Amino acid sequence: MILAATMCVACMEAHIDEVTNAKSSVKHIYATIVAPEEDGTRVELNDKLQTTWTEDDEIVVFNNGLAQFWQFDGNTGDRSGSFAYESDINPADENINFDRYYALVYHENMYYPSYYGDFSPAFFIHMPHVQNYKQNSYGLNTNVMLGTSDDGTNYEFKNLFGYLRLGITGDKSVKEINIKGHNGEYLTGYIVANKDAQLTQWYSEITYDVILDCGDGVQLTDEPTYFYIVMPTSTFNLGLTATITFTDGTVFPKSTSKSISFYRNTIQPMATFDTSSDIEWQTVTLTHTGDSIMAPYIGGSTSISGFIYWGDGYMSDITYEGSYVYDDGADTHTVTIKALDATWFTIDSCEGISEIDFSQF
Repeated sequence: MILAATMCVACMEAHIDEVTNAKSSVKHIYATIVAPEEDGTRVELNDKLQTTWTEDDEIVVFNNGLAQFWQFDGNTGDRSGSFAYESDINPADENINFDRYYALVYHENMYYPSYYGDFSPAFFIHMPHVQNYKQNSYGLNTNVMLGTSDDGTNYEFKNLFGYLRLGITGDKSVKEINIKGHNGEYLTGYIVANKDAQLTQWYSEITYDVILDCGDGVQLTDEPTYFYIVMPTSTFNLGLTATITFTDGTVFPKSTSKSISFYRNTIQPMATFDTSSDIEWQTVTLTHTGDSIMAPYIGGSTSISGFIYWGDGYMSDITYEGSYVYDDGADTHTVTIKALDATWFTIDSCEGISEIDFSQF
């Protein structure tokens, strides 16, 4: 049966795409649908870690010369249901030969299918730099699904990304979590997906980190609080660092130097870690006069994590390279470098530096 504008309701039952836990076969979550709202989109996980449809979810269906909105007519919490025809929209590229019907969960940054290299149709998927925290779920408006159907009535949706789960304990309130690889891995931007729901290559607006924004703060307790972050399907050969920033302005980095891989549809958990203990930083302080300063180099026998406070209110990861330029109008700045497991420190140019304090290194 072909979808047409004259149809009011089609029984398009969504087949579930199971998401497995990388270290457990007991708990699963399932393919999700997000629903447009004024402030973003919803993602729902029930107590069995299954994602569910939400009321008024929308998908966009593509076929030869066809592009249409369809709206979920079930209830929030349902895991299957039908979609009602809503409206036609600008059709997809007329030059694309669709071999099946394709459906994308609608959100404001979605891209229509297009020709791209050897892929046709190719889907340009936006993975935002900042994800929004949701309790016991992955970030809002980030989990992307691609659905396919041979006849335009029954769709099987597949998740395109993987997921990182952090279990954190402590007594502070989490403001944000920053994830960054140790080998310059791409983490966000526009990424190309082929018709088989495989991510193929990065396209534009690429960044090397991803941020989970926790709004006004998520209070930690002695029991683990879980944070889910949508991740691209790739391997971080040298590990990654999760940097937790608390509402009081303090930070807590947690690094792994072991290779970690993220697969489509799969949750990769890191071991629960406690942030309540004080961190023993290696600290170097520089007094600098001038418009710019060369970034220092910090090293050690293991993977190094830490931060550079430039003295003008900005903070960078310790792996920052090159020259940092000041634009606050101040003549002199105190630069503070805080590192974990560091054994050596060097800087290419001491121009403008009047004092270096190694007393806490």
